Amino acid sequence: MAFASFYMIVFLLLLMVGSVVFARYAQERQENDVIRLYRLAALDRRRNETRTVIRALQEVDDHPETLRILNQALKTDLLRIQKLDPGRADIEQEIRQASAAPAAENKSEKPGGDARSVKSDKRTSLSHERDVQRVRQQIVEAMAIIRRLYQANQVKADQLESTARHLGTLSVVVAVNSAIHMAEQALTAEQFGKVPGLLRLAEGYLASGPVQGREKAEKLEQIRKLRESLERSRSAGGMRFATD
Repeated sequence: MAFASFYMIVFLLLLMVGSVVFARYAQERQENDVIRLYRLAALDRRRNETRTVIRALQEVDDHPETLRILNQALKTDLLRIQKLDPGRADIEQEIRQASAAPAAENKSEKPGGDARSVKSDKRTSLSHERDVQRVRQQIVEAMAIIRRLYQANQVKADQLESTARHLGTLSVVVAVNSAIHMAEQALTAEQFGKVPGLLRLAEGYLASGPVQGREKAEKLEQIRKLRESLERSRSAGGMRFATD
């Protein structure tokens, strides 16, 4: 009877220890699953932000080095998502697209300098202030991504410097060209009151520094001609009013 009780106690102790071990294992697994889901959510959020930045830059720019670095960052996050969640069917296709994108962007640099300049001016001349703010904010986000990669030793110092210089200039170019373009639109629509402020805005951005040399001179000449057109249009409008 004593032996039976002893074995029963041992059995109950083993059962209790087993239950504790199993509960601890289940808890650790649950904690790991929660951590995994948090990491997946963070990576998914960062992937979407990076894709948004890439799309915004592609609207206005074809700089191959910047786009290559951003697509590499996107690919790295996609590979991490794939490792954490192998069942995701959409990830493999996105990885292929991110891998192929830099090569496709390099092709866009082949045209001659003048043709590229005209194309760049057209692409960076946005029609609404909200679009200008959106694109310039995405340029800031692009710089933040590249700086994060540099801190993680995934981007070299010279790459950080060159892309920072390019993105800083691009932000000013978008602001200047868009202000000039919106001034042209306002002049055409005879909304003369908007034109002076937009031209002063363009001049202010030009004075900030990144745009220099021939390009700056050409922009200042555009602004001068627009002011002359504004004066002529106002004079013609005044004469028409006097005649009426």
